Amino acid sequence: MIGLKDLIGQKRPVQLLANALQNGKMPHAWLFTGEDGVGKKTAALALAMISNCQNPDLTGRPASPADGQSRGWPRACGSCRPCKKIAAGVHPEVRVLAPSGPNIRIDRIRSLCSDLALKSDERSWRFVIIDPAGRMNAEAANALLKILEEPPEHTVFVLIAADTGDLLPTIVSRCQHIRFHPITPVDIERYLRDQCQTDPQQAMIVAALARGSLGRAIEMAAQDWSARRDFFIRQLSKLPAQPRGLRHVLAEIMAKDKDRIEANLEIMKNWYRDLAVYSAAPELLYNRDISDQVYRSGSQTTMDQILEKTDAIAAAEKALTTNANARLVMDELVEALAVQGGKTY
Repeated sequence: MIGLKDLIGQKRPVQLLANALQNGKMPHAWLFTGEDGVGKKTAALALAMISNCQNPDLTGRPASPADGQSRGWPRACGSCRPCKKIAAGVHPEVRVLAPSGPNIRIDRIRSLCSDLALKSDERSWRFVIIDPAGRMNAEAANALLKILEEPPEHTVFVLIAADTGDLLPTIVSRCQHIRFHPITPVDIERYLRDQCQTDPQQAMIVAALARGSLGRAIEMAAQDWSARRDFFIRQLSKLPAQPRGLRHVLAEIMAKDKDRIEANLEIMKNWYRDLAVYSAAPELLYNRDISDQVYRSGSQTTMDQILEKTDAIAAAEKALTTNANARLVMDELVEALAVQGGKTY
């Protein structure tokens, strides 16, 4: 069965959703906020599936005596026709609205309004999941606000965003807000070991680096993150002493691997962040498994140098969002990261 118990480390959000299902008091609009990969979309789809399931268990009775964790959490059967359609993403009354390009534009919301004006199947709950809702442009957000002010019957909106500040205050005020919190490294590590069969050492490293995001952790584990992290940390340590030609080999490698540029920059940010905190708060290190290396590098790097390098990474990230030439951006970045004591070689 598919249920709210499948959400990892989100006890309060799960309890709030369970109460709404069990008490039959479903608000017309939810707002789920939190970091990417903490279960917001999973929760929205679970809510839609349970609401439309032909054989739901709203009591949350354990499936077996040993399955005590599921007590109190409603769940769908997962095998009826509506459940299968929702799982496959083809249920006509459950739609996920995502950006086509950088934003969700007003024509998408107008089309949605037209569809919602049609009479729905009264046996089904209509769910509209907007993810990420913060990507609506101003016109689209105002058009959505009009729907939320006079919502169609038997229709539930689920808006997914990183923070309430991503949306108009008037939209936020018309939603029941649930904040999803970062998942603990212990829970992430356990999930990777038990559900993804990740090597225990790799699971420990990834859990520490995922910053509370299970989705990010799963992606990192699948990409052998620790090996890639070790490669880039070695390259960063070599940059100041390398000739310009070799530095730009690294820039070329990064620019060609377009699908991983953001992730590779994240590795670098985590490294310099650790160099900044290693002496004052060693318990907060992301790269705890190589703490000795962090200490050695941190003792040889000033705070001003660390700030300059993190600023350079932030500038590169911003440039990439404007569709700047990736190779030129990476060339500039490696030159900035190679500066050591005001000198490059």
